[in-house]
Amino acid sequence: MTAADTSIELTQVAWNVKDGGIDGASEDRRIQQLEFLDSFYDLDLLWIMEGTGWHESRRINDVESVTGLTALPPVTSRIGDGRNHSIMFYNADKLTPSRPHTELARGAFYHSVSRDVFDVDGIPLLALGTHLSFDSGAARLAEAHFLADYGGEFPGWPEDKVLLMDANAPDDNDPELEDWSRVPQCLWHRYREILPDGSFGDWDRGARRLLLNSGWCDPQNEVRVQREPTVGYWYDNEKVPLHLDQIMVTGPRIEVVDYRTLMPENHDLTKLSDHLPVQLDIRLHRRPRESQANSAA
Repeated sequence: MTAADTSIELTQVAWNVKDGGIDGASEDRRIQQLEFLDSFYDLDLLWIMEGTGWHESRRINDVESVTGLTALPPVTSRIGDGRNHSIMFYNADKLTPSRPHTELARGAFYHSVSRDVFDVDGIPLLALGTHLSFDSGAARLAEAHFLADYGGEFPGWPEDKVLLMDANAPDDNDPELEDWSRVPQCLWHRYREILPDGSFGDWDRGARRLLLNSGWCDPQNEVRVQREPTVGYWYDNEKVPLHLDQIMVTGPRIEVVDYRTLMPENHDLTKLSDHLPVQLDIRLHRRPRESQANSAA
């Protein structure tokens, strides 16, 4: 393999830490979350959602300290008290921001979108981090339109992209529910299709389908082992395992290496948040993979 053919492996994690890991006056969960993050030996992108109260910079600094990553400016939910932040952290030894950090479509999302372009040893990569709306499928679909633009070539932005998110809706491996009493009826409107007469249908997967039909790809299709659900263990009245936390990719240079929900034996993450983290490992090639295959032939 020549120097021109070498690729770079990147490990990315998305984690909704629930209320910043803070419960009233207690920060025990947050401290244990930090202990878990400290156990990573190689992490290149970390997308934290619900960093509530993390505008107090020491909490962001704590993550930087245990991971060795660098934080980009937080993006703040437009609805609420202005304390719900999401933060993208990156490995400065591998990724160099190549243009100023921006928010995508500020004001169009319930939460927000961090949009960051990195130079990865000469390879441009766009990383999008978001937390889609919880309140309805219609709200998520409206937000997804802004993300769908990046599913293929989009003027002024790199071809290769990753999208890290709490999608607040199931993925394609989550079956339809036969018994909807497993979810409180007052929350059905969040998750189910709402029919013209106001009655309910199946899971509302509209936002996800729009993204996939616009060129974004589910890494699960490239990995043999089905990853574990990320939610369904926290609330006594919502014991429905679902893959709400998702990562998508698009671009000719990205090769999926691994995709999993993190459930380490030495950390019981089910006690630290109502979401489990999801991890994606990719190999970023210097040339489009089709070109490499043609050259090999």
